[in-house]
Amino acid sequence: MKTLATALGLTGLDSRSKTQRTDAQFFEWRVVGIALCVFVGYYLGAKIGFALTLRPHPVSVLWPPNSILLAALLLTPVRVWWVILLAAFPAHLAAQLQSNVPPAMILCWFISNSCEALIGAGCVRYLIDRPVRFDRLGNVGIFIFFAAFLGPFLSSFVDAAFVAINHFGGDSYWQVWRIRFTSNILAALTLVPLIVTWVADGIAWLWKIRQARFLEAALLLIALLSVNTIVFYKLGSSADSALLCLPVPFLIWAAVRFGSRGASAAICTLTFLAIWSAGHGYGPFSTRSAEENALSIQMFLIVMSVPLLLLAAVIEERGKGAMTLREREDRISLAAESANLVFWSINFERKESWMSDKGRAIFNFGPDEPLSRELFLSRVHPEDRDAVDEAIEHARVESQTFEIEYRLLRPDGDIRWLISRGRYLRNDRGGIRELIGVAIDITAQVKADLQLGLQREEMVRMSRVSSMGELTASLAHELNQPLTAIASNAAAGRRLLAQGSPDPKMFEELLADVAMDARRAGDIIHGIHHFVRKGEGTRCRVNLNEIVREVLRLLHSDLLGRGTAVETELAPNLPSVDADPVQLQQVLLNLLMNSLEAMNDTSAASRRVVISTTCEPNSSVAVSVRDYGSGLPADDADKVFTHFYSTKPNGMGMGLTIVRSIVEAHGGKLRAENVDEGARFFFTLPVTRKSETREVA
Repeated sequence: MKTLATALGLTGLDSRSKTQRTDAQFFEWRVVGIALCVFVGYYLGAKIGFALTLRPHPVSVLWPPNSILLAALLLTPVRVWWVILLAAFPAHLAAQLQSNVPPAMILCWFISNSCEALIGAGCVRYLIDRPVRFDRLGNVGIFIFFAAFLGPFLSSFVDAAFVAINHFGGDSYWQVWRIRFTSNILAALTLVPLIVTWVADGIAWLWKIRQARFLEAALLLIALLSVNTIVFYKLGSSADSALLCLPVPFLIWAAVRFGSRGASAAICTLTFLAIWSAGHGYGPFSTRSAEENALSIQMFLIVMSVPLLLLAAVIEERGKGAMTLREREDRISLAAESANLVFWSINFERKESWMSDKGRAIFNFGPDEPLSRELFLSRVHPEDRDAVDEAIEHARVESQTFEIEYRLLRPDGDIRWLISRGRYLRNDRGGIRELIGVAIDITAQVKADLQLGLQREEMVRMSRVSSMGELTASLAHELNQPLTAIASNAAAGRRLLAQGSPDPKMFEELLADVAMDARRAGDIIHGIHHFVRKGEGTRCRVNLNEIVREVLRLLHSDLLGRGTAVETELAPNLPSVDADPVQLQQVLLNLLMNSLEAMNDTSAASRRVVISTTCEPNSSVAVSVRDYGSGLPADDADKVFTHFYSTKPNGMGMGLTIVRSIVEAHGGKLRAENVDEGARFFFTLPVTRKSETREVA
């Protein structure tokens, strides 16, 4: 015999894990529990339906079983719907047999009831994402049309046909159709929202409600019961019909404060009190025939229920939307604070402004201080204020997005760096409606870049000092020549003085030679000091041909000592470049020293370096250093620019890396390649476009 799990597709449990078997068993018992609840609910609903019949009217004013079955289908998976229908049938059978209904009619009514529930549940589940909730206007609209109207509308034809076929009762086909249609509409509007909203989320939400809400709900219930008792029990048939609107404020109270749960509970309370009072001969719905009284009650309650359900859905949807928006704003604010982001908006039509808390802290604005363009510009550094104002004004006139980097001068004297991006939004008439923007605080990044620049500058300077250390012998030789000449001329002058009658003209020539040699030695020392001194470099218009000549003067003795010939191919009328001359000397000096060391194993007759300058067609100047040494690594020539890579036994592997960083800082590119019998290093720099000089870190 197949178990319920087998029928539900839960076979093969033995091959699953213990956890999976436990979950499947729990699911099986849960389905059994749901089926039992449907059985009890359907049976009790039938009993209540019979009790709500206005005698001698043959059809109940409100028939709960169909709505209970519909609610159960909405709350359960489609694959167990057959279990729900199977559980409802014995309850239907027991209730109808107690009312002496023929078996054929019992079966026919169950078919029509099931058709109504299946039509409504099928349409709603198809159009609404599961789980079904009544917290959205669209969901409630779908439910009202398909479940509360279309389902009863179509199934009433089947029901009336079954009554006619079985010759049950004395009403005509259309009388049965109309009575059943209005009764099932009212039941669907009254009971299905109540069951779904209160059962769908269990009872855990009750423990999260504050005590004040419980007190408010109790007060509302007492007030609603009191007003309904007055309207439907105490007032006679001669009372003004306008008094039927007395419960409306309390119904709205329930919808506004308690959403779909409160609205459905209030509607259910109103419905049962109205029908019960009319059934016992009280209130405004007890003066006519039973059929007319039933129709009046149904129309009154349907008209009251539909707008109230829609109102509750709108309020609950807006409330959840506002909560979602607040949560989203909180997440955005958290992300903005983590990334030092600032958001702001200024609505010119509503004269409203908003800025994130992080932004008000950065700009030092008060929590309620209204924003304006003037207030914003007052915080901008005076040196950047005109540029920022011009960018914002251009964006306003041209309807474009502005983006600008500027400094912020706070009232406490603190300076911060920001990048702001904003846009003006326009209304349908073309007028400016709103200004929205975002800014990011980059102060830490600017400080880090500054510190990095200082460290890079120090590393570059140390590289120059290291280069001078490698040229110590050559520089000593360069200085030895003028110093030796000065010493010789001084000795000659001493001898002339010792003779007693020195020739003034000859003595003047000796002093001129001494002065010339002293200037020569001073120039050498000044060049070394300028090359290795610590400080910020000044960019100016530089002729690369002069840089080549200056470096060759520094290396003159070293080149002679190494027995290396240097050929220069300098382009005439070479355009100037905007650069720091000391750093360019360091670049060329490093490249030349690498070329000289690459030719240590080359024969003296073949040691040759060719330095050339050319003007490139892309508005740049190129400098090339070509040697006849061992060349670059065959597999990857760019490997020599890698940090800490060196072909020298005692090399640090930083020289060419520093050289490349200097060239790229000047907007150029440094490359290397193997050529016949050696290698070639060459770099390009952009030609000067403006004559002014500027300081660089």
